[in-house]
Amino acid sequence: MFGALPAEARDQVEERLERVAVEAGDWLIRKGDPGDALYLVETGRLEVVRGEGPDGSRDDDEIEILRVLGPGATVGELALVTGDPRSASVRASRDSSLLRLSFEAFRELMTSVPTFTRALVSTLGRQLQASGGLPEDLPEHKTFAVVPLLDGMDVAAIADGVRRAFADLGGVTVLDPSVAESGDPVAWGHLLDESERQNQRVILVADRDEGEWRRFCVRQADRLVCVAPPRMPPPRKPMPRLQGCDLIFVGPEYPAEVAAAWIEVLRPRSRHRIEAGEAQGADLARAARRLTGSSLGLVLGGGGARGFAHLGLIEVLEENGILVDRIGGTSMGGIVSSTFAVGLDAPSRRRAVKSIFSRRVRHRYQVPPRSAVSRTDGAEQVMERIFGDRVIETLPIDLFTVAADMVEAEMVVQRSGLVAEAALNTARIPAFLPPGQDAGRLFVDGGLIRNLPVDVMSDMDEGPVVAVEVGGRFEPDLDREGHPALPFLGETLLRSVLLGSAAAGEGVSGRADLLIEPEVSRLKMLDFGSFDRAVEIGRAAGEAHLEEIRSLVAAPAPR
Repeated sequence: MFGALPAEARDQVEERLERVAVEAGDWLIRKGDPGDALYLVETGRLEVVRGEGPDGSRDDDEIEILRVLGPGATVGELALVTGDPRSASVRASRDSSLLRLSFEAFRELMTSVPTFTRALVSTLGRQLQASGGLPEDLPEHKTFAVVPLLDGMDVAAIADGVRRAFADLGGVTVLDPSVAESGDPVAWGHLLDESERQNQRVILVADRDEGEWRRFCVRQADRLVCVAPPRMPPPRKPMPRLQGCDLIFVGPEYPAEVAAAWIEVLRPRSRHRIEAGEAQGADLARAARRLTGSSLGLVLGGGGARGFAHLGLIEVLEENGILVDRIGGTSMGGIVSSTFAVGLDAPSRRRAVKSIFSRRVRHRYQVPPRSAVSRTDGAEQVMERIFGDRVIETLPIDLFTVAADMVEAEMVVQRSGLVAEAALNTARIPAFLPPGQDAGRLFVDGGLIRNLPVDVMSDMDEGPVVAVEVGGRFEPDLDREGHPALPFLGETLLRSVLLGSAAAGEGVSGRADLLIEPEVSRLKMLDFGSFDRAVEIGRAAGEAHLEEIRSLVAAPAPR
């Protein structure tokens, strides 16, 4: 604001400035406050927001961020000039050091320093020109804080692994606890601002113990990467500032009950698993790609036996060194996704999926039929043999499957619990298999509501998404007159399931960065004997789109 002033006038301004510190999350200005000062942002970051009541009450879902202000920005000058109350609220999204110019000092400068008035008019003109009612772009997530969640944890290895992974995606620097040995939070803020200007990413490594440096890291970071060992969180210790973090589970073994406890306390935006030993490097690289929005996600649709094509497409990606970091799907797509996420290799995946749909498993009829013509005991035994007691939240590969709840008539995104149960729930075709029961819900095939759940993955904003649609067109056989012949009961039921999500299909699939539709139209949905043919169709589709997928993976991460 004062860059155009001569040195003598700047000195007069500086003499009247008062330094003010605002912690992350605190309010600097509330809508309706009197315009008693303007502020210059020295370090940190502020958000100008709309949607907060004058008494401080607010609904976070209704708050709209109008502007984001960083070092060098001014806030509050318009109210000083007009004399009107504050028109919006301002809060600190990071610890911020501000320079305050009071109303009295402002008026004195206006009358005694002519160049100050010219500088003010120029600044207000630029501000009004840019305030056409549209929010500015939010700043990128540049600064990540790696935070150990329990005392005695050494996260240096985790932070270094993330640094090396980030280095492949652009310049990166690390500010560790040694920074705290000199200076104070204001000096740390200046160092952070300079580091952000010079690097693509900044990693703050928090202390293992509570202290000023740890609090600085937590309050300054754009994203918190919290590292949890396989130990229960401390009882009755709230962690509100850490909620919404990216949560990393570390250890060769991680009990499901421990993971569930941390998730309940922190309600993380995403979960990552880093195992020990040889897998650690690959796990860290995968976490870094997801954190920086450069990970490849794969969404697999339902379609009965046509879904065997998913196996072939995945094999082509693996053979060409294309890493899939996130996967999810519905019905057959959900089952194939589950076999991939638990780490089965290509031959094992083929054997697993084939065994789930073998004749001896499928043809276990209920006599007399009740809620479905078939029993699930055979499928449950096979699922348990394949997936064991693995749970979704501690898998190295991020996984979700989609089911439908008959009671609430809504989509259920399964991101936790036993892999085996979720894989069965997503494929409970009505009338073929009885609904799954859990906590008052009745689960049936997710294809009833969302056969290709691209939106579930794209909403995470972790990188490009490739969707594979195998529902395809229905091309029935023709009768002697050349008219569509009546399909068998099974094909009719499966087609009816897909009709339920057809209305939303086009809009949802459009959110994929690439939509692949293998040529499966001549395959019957219940023709489980066409396994090899379907796999080869999937391989052909993968090879045909290989260069497009490579281009998506090679594209630079968002900056």
